[in-house]
Amino acid sequence: MAQKIVPDQYDLLGQGVVISYSTSSIAGKPQMTFKKGRQTLNFSGDEINSLDTQIGTLITVTIAKTVDKGFTTFSFLLPAIDLAAGAAKQSFKSIGLTTIHKTTIAGPVTGAQETYKSLPLSGIARQVLFLAQKTTGA
Repeated sequence: MAQKIVPDQYDLLGQGVVISYSTSSIAGKPQMTFKKGRQTLNFSGDEINSLDTQIGTLITVTIAKTVDKGFTTFSFLLPAIDLAAGAAKQSFKSIGLTTIHKTTIAGPVTGAQETYKSLPLSGIARQVLFLAQKTTGA
């Protein structure tokens, strides 16, 4: 039976957006970089929300907070991908979703509390091995 090779590094591109997401790192935590225009945001560990769903793994990070007005998240879907033995990478298509969450200091907002903007994404998935350097004691 062929060995299942699951990617752990995903690089995605959309109009004006570049995302680099790793399910692990040398520190053992997921890492993500989100670039939009001149803004670069880095996320690690618990700052990255990962949710397995029937349509893929939903990754979400908070990209902006506005005191007394709400916050903005960016989410994207990762499809299940098995890399072929010997294949270095696999391309895929996905979607990103910017969500504006409305709040006020006075309490809940009347009407829709979230608004959405979708973004088509093209991605490359690959497996990266994180090797820790061994040290020898005397």
